[in-house]
Amino acid sequence: MILASANAWAASYSTPVYMKITSPEHPTTWTSGALQQSRVLRWDSSRQMLVADVKYSSKFYEDSANPGQTDDHQVAFPNVRLAANGTDLIASKHGESVIIGRVERTFLGQNIVLNKGVDFNVHRESGKIYASLIYNALMQ
Repeated sequence: MILASANAWAASYSTPVYMKITSPEHPTTWTSGALQQSRVLRWDSSRQMLVADVKYSSKFYEDSANPGQTDDHQVAFPNVRLAANGTDLIASKHGESVIIGRVERTFLGQNIVLNKGVDFNVHRESGKIYASLIYNALMQ
């Protein structure tokens, strides 16, 4: 009986403690001479996936010979889906799933609200953009 209840407890506990969801897309931008100006998550209903809109700008380095420019990119997270309730965002990796946030609809559009313990990271390395969502249950 103890073994049966231990197996039942183990089967009911499926939430991972840590999960890193990395976008498989790595668009190219400037190697140097630009700063990240913005990064915004949004639900793309036509593609049915979470997307990060990332903008880099060289306006901080502009001068009379080099005018400022911007470079816009979209980076998708195909391992994040919208739950049946239409609001929860579920990340999946290696057969494990966790709710990482939600889509809040407003009169101006939508907002992506990440749960506590979820970090959104975008960085540039050798001119390529890398984006990830990191879930850490210990930070909740």
